[in-house]
Amino acid sequence: MPGIKGKLFIAAVFSLVLPFFVYAQDIQADSKISAVTIYSGDALIKRVAQVKLPQGENRVIFADLIPEIDENSLRVSGEGSAGVKILGAYIKKEFLKEQPVDKVKAIQEQILKLEDEVRKFNDAKKRLVDEKSFLDSIRFFSKEQLPKDLATKMPAIKDLSDMLTFLDSRLKDNYSQVVDSELNIRDLRKQIEVLHRQLAEISAPTQKMKRSIIVELDVLRAGSLNIDISYRVGGAYWYPLYDARVNFDKKETEFVSFASVKQNTGEDWQDVRISLSTAKVNVSGVLPEIEPWFLRPYQPRKPAGFGGSMVLSKQMDLERNLSAATQQVDPYFLEEAAVIPAEHDYALQEDKGISLVYRIQRLASVKSGGEEYKLPVSSQVLSSSFIYSAYPRLSTFAYLGSRVVNAKDLQLLGGRVNVFLDGDFVGVSQVKNIAPNEEFDLYLGVDENVKVKRELLEKKVDETLFAGIPATIKKTIYRYKVTVENYKSKDIKAKIFEAIPVSADDRIKVKVEKVSPEPSLKDYKDKKGIWVWEFELKPKEKKEIFYNYIIEHPRDMEVEGL
Repeated sequence: MPGIKGKLFIAAVFSLVLPFFVYAQDIQADSKISAVTIYSGDALIKRVAQVKLPQGENRVIFADLIPEIDENSLRVSGEGSAGVKILGAYIKKEFLKEQPVDKVKAIQEQILKLEDEVRKFNDAKKRLVDEKSFLDSIRFFSKEQLPKDLATKMPAIKDLSDMLTFLDSRLKDNYSQVVDSELNIRDLRKQIEVLHRQLAEISAPTQKMKRSIIVELDVLRAGSLNIDISYRVGGAYWYPLYDARVNFDKKETEFVSFASVKQNTGEDWQDVRISLSTAKVNVSGVLPEIEPWFLRPYQPRKPAGFGGSMVLSKQMDLERNLSAATQQVDPYFLEEAAVIPAEHDYALQEDKGISLVYRIQRLASVKSGGEEYKLPVSSQVLSSSFIYSAYPRLSTFAYLGSRVVNAKDLQLLGGRVNVFLDGDFVGVSQVKNIAPNEEFDLYLGVDENVKVKRELLEKKVDETLFAGIPATIKKTIYRYKVTVENYKSKDIKAKIFEAIPVSADDRIKVKVEKVSPEPSLKDYKDKKGIWVWEFELKPKEKKEIFYNYIIEHPRDMEVEGL
């Protein structure tokens, strides 16, 4: 019979089926993790082992697996020179009672050492107390004896000074050492308390879970078999992270994407192939049941037991299904773009129909414990025409940005951007989801060398008709100035946004006048009242924008937004 060339996949439906025959032998598989596919919160682990199989019925045992395994995700495949039928696979769990004797002894030794330290500091504290009593006695003696000496002779000034200096120095040093001793004793007692809690937790016998995967084989011809098992575990995460490396002279930005990976599965991944998937494995793939939407007069809910509980339960189930179906899980990734050679091996993209998978090209190691690892994914160089944007009504900062076009085969997902200007780290920014070949604004942070200021030059209120008689209409005149200054050593382009008041009520009248210079654009992106000024500034050059507006409304009306 020819050896197995294709892959045989067996779901873990055999986990509840016990074998009814005697196996020729149990074979312990010396396996290792070869590949990991990471989702958002989960990971698919692939283990490989090579075994030699005698003819007959055998069981291959993958023993001492640490993580909690999703039994429904278990798959088995194999190929080799042996003629083999894969009969089934299941997960075997055993609870083992263990007494952590070594750990108990280690903690007890730590407690004894710390208690010895406490005794040392207490002894030192007692000596310091005795020393202070001695110093106090000298000070009290001096207070009584000095007046007597002054009546008969004048002590030398140097003697008095030396005595005072000695007492002051020794008392200060004594007090400092007492405080240090008390602080050390307090810290040591805290450590001892923590160790006692740990000791109480582990002193009692504990149950440890031992997991094994059993693969049942019918070997028709003896030989070797490369056997693969895969299973899903929780506790693995990844999200996108970007570096934007700006080069002003070349007018370009290198945009590099990374995957930040961390895992708490309980076992380390050492030199494995890592793939990153956008698949939403935790979201139901079934469309919720379609129900009609009825509008009825409000009626109080009936208590349970009067026929209302079944309707309420059905409605709650529907709401839960809709919530699960619409739950948004961050897809955490960017696909690959190889625009220029880079020092990293970047990921290869595979379209899996409803998701994308990116395979990191080099072997990687990720330890369990929650530490983050940064893996290179993609890189592209964006031709950049830099411009400073400011919205002085809300912020006095000028934000450096560039209008760029994404690569035609690269999808960017929302994430944090670390910004470097001419090699120096200057801050962080954000990008939203960007489609391939989409034009977008890449903001690169704040530049303190471009100053923006908005000033209210005048506010004049007129609510009288004549001779002190109140008018029915209140008129307010506002006069503003916006200033932009370039303190950089090169020419820059600037774009200033201002929000001009827009009336949302016929009784409120807004009139804009004396605008200098005129804006380059009004109603930016169809947003009423958003005006834009664009201009270039040479080094040390300053531009000023002036505008007035008049707001009229009924005198007794309070206007929101002013």
